[in-house]
Amino acid sequence: MKILPYGGAGEIGGNKILLETAKARVFLDFGVPFDRGEGIYSGFDFLDPRDKLGLRDYFEFGMEPEIPGLYSEEALKYSKLKYKAPEFDALLISHIHCDHFGDVVDVDPKIPVYLGHGAKKLNDTFNTIYYSFKSEDNGNVVEYQSGKSFKIKDIEVTPMHVDHSIPGAYGFIIKTPEGNIAYTGDYRFHGFKPEMTEDFIRLAKKTGIDWLITEGTRVKTSTDVDFRKKITEQDVEDQFCDTIKKSKGITCMQFSFRNVDRVRSLYNATKRAGKVLLCNPGFAYTVDNAGQLVSGLPEIKGNKNLKIYKKDGDIPDDEKRHLKYAAPYEKDAVDYKWVKKNLNDVVMFMSASELSQLIDIQPGKGTFVYSMSEHYIEGEEHEDYKACLENWLAHFGMDFEQIHCSGHSDMEGVQHMIDGCAPKTVIPVHTQNPEEFKKMHGNVILMERGKAVKI
Repeated sequence: MKILPYGGAGEIGGNKILLETAKARVFLDFGVPFDRGEGIYSGFDFLDPRDKLGLRDYFEFGMEPEIPGLYSEEALKYSKLKYKAPEFDALLISHIHCDHFGDVVDVDPKIPVYLGHGAKKLNDTFNTIYYSFKSEDNGNVVEYQSGKSFKIKDIEVTPMHVDHSIPGAYGFIIKTPEGNIAYTGDYRFHGFKPEMTEDFIRLAKKTGIDWLITEGTRVKTSTDVDFRKKITEQDVEDQFCDTIKKSKGITCMQFSFRNVDRVRSLYNATKRAGKVLLCNPGFAYTVDNAGQLVSGLPEIKGNKNLKIYKKDGDIPDDEKRHLKYAAPYEKDAVDYKWVKKNLNDVVMFMSASELSQLIDIQPGKGTFVYSMSEHYIEGEEHEDYKACLENWLAHFGMDFEQIHCSGHSDMEGVQHMIDGCAPKTVIPVHTQNPEEFKKMHGNVILMERGKAVKI
């Protein structure tokens, strides 16, 4: 039996980990690496891989591994790699963040993609909202549920939920003829549902684990100051509430509403502060669809603490590209004129693409809260973004706050995962500091991208 990492070894994200037994060939996740295109496309403003040519440009610069018997005919049509019938049995997807799921779209639709029930529900939701995106699944999804085992040739897989910054996140307990593997996916213990991650640990301990393949995003280093303060998701909600109360005018919040826990934190904080939350139709549609997956989300219809904001410059109703999902939410929507009359009572969710609404609203003062990891706002590659945001906020007289907690466990949490699962061997992935794991366990295998390891 062997493991071959095509991504995720010695790097954060991009997990593409091939597990090969005597009979089965199965990928653990199939995501996009964060460093894709660096030094090739990153320095040019208008140069990107030619997606209409499938994987041709990606293969040229080694941005996607050339693996026979994996990709679809469409993806290979313009490349030198000839199409072959599938030589792999399945892709097991832990969750739908791009660095674990984003490259599935190019996989042969004859190869089944195992996706959790909650993850499938959210993926369908986001593909409805982002109409210009091509669905990231390959059209051959097999849904699984937490705790319910299934077989793929000579392996038995039991998915088990974990807590992460997106719902529908799972790890896998994999029984093989040569021993048992636990693959964690991404996890944390400081969100609203740490007991879900503990469920995974209990199942792993009960099963008896020979090899633990675990993420280590936050092992040793972190660019996230708030994470080093041990901030939890409940702390985020509390800090939101305090900031909203102190804000001298409108409060704007920026984060990805894929982080549904953060959506709940924002709504709860807004309600506690006695103000009204404004959101776009996509935000509301996500809440409605995620309500059956995540407890504590608000009801959208008839909610006096929440209103839908219709942007000036949105696509008109009579255009073909108008999003049908948004229409029901826009019936009672408010516009910038309403906001200008109620600045002191409003908390407004605002994505980066919606900053232009400040031109219409003319807040004059207020607070802008950035609620994503500092990785997105610090560092050389983000200097332009940070400078532009500062210019916008200075222009409209708004203060800046950064309130966030990570979707990943710190070193202490990773140690708890290792101790709880009690594996014979630890294999670190999704980390830039794999050598740190030698301090946490006596038997650690360090992997390199593209090099197989026999276990």
